[in-house]
Amino acid sequence: MNGNNVITTIDELLSDFKVNPKGWENPTLERYLEAMGAWLKDSRNSEKEQPSWELIADMLRAAKIYE
Repeated sequence: MNGNNVITTIDELLSDFKVNPKGWENPTLERYLEAMGAWLKDSRNSEKEQPSWELIADMLRAAKIYE
């Protein structure tokens, strides 16, 4: 995965939010960022895993629904 894939992920999330906002557990920026932080803290390898484009894309997608 590379930076272009992360851009694609962001574009897909934005399109999804515009079409299906009720499908998002975290529809505000505040809740989305809180979920992103919680997901990173709880993710299985967050301390061991080196940051990667794939990790960033996973984090962005997870924050949509993570509680």
